[in-house]
Amino acid sequence: MTATTPLRAADLYHSGIVVDDFDGAAARLTAATGCSWTRPLEYTVAVRIWDAGGETVDVDMPFRVAFTVGAPHLELVAAVPGTVWTETPGRAVHHLGYWVDDIAAAAAGLRRAGYTLEAAPADDTLHTFGYFIDPSGVRIEIVDRALFPDWPGFLAQLSTS
Repeated sequence: MTATTPLRAADLYHSGIVVDDFDGAAARLTAATGCSWTRPLEYTVAVRIWDAGGETVDVDMPFRVAFTVGAPHLELVAAVPGTVWTETPGRAVHHLGYWVDDIAAAAAGLRRAGYTLEAAPADDTLHTFGYFIDPSGVRIEIVDRALFPDWPGFLAQLSTS
């Protein structure tokens, strides 16, 4: 974060792609680019989702996600129908993921920049991650840097290579 922007360009750490065919998309990206993937992580997290009218719903989200081992990092996410995490027809990138040191300050800055909160942890605190979207559909995920203090080590630990 700088004095004038809520995020720093250098803190962009992944481009997220949401797909219906997780295994097929990973295989095609590997065949096309030679990228290597971490083994998929599968977990459930309680998430609060905001709709365009500001109404919320709490859901237990079943996530399936993998990352490319080398930079630039792609995050491949299995689609979850009826949520924020659905394929975006005509757009390959679902979201841009940024590390932040102060999630509350970054969230406030994104709101000032015209973004609205779309999804966050369901416990009423924006403490680990948040998804924000602007009127044109550009989606930004902010993630507390403290969650992954050793990002390269995390990827290496999950490497399938």
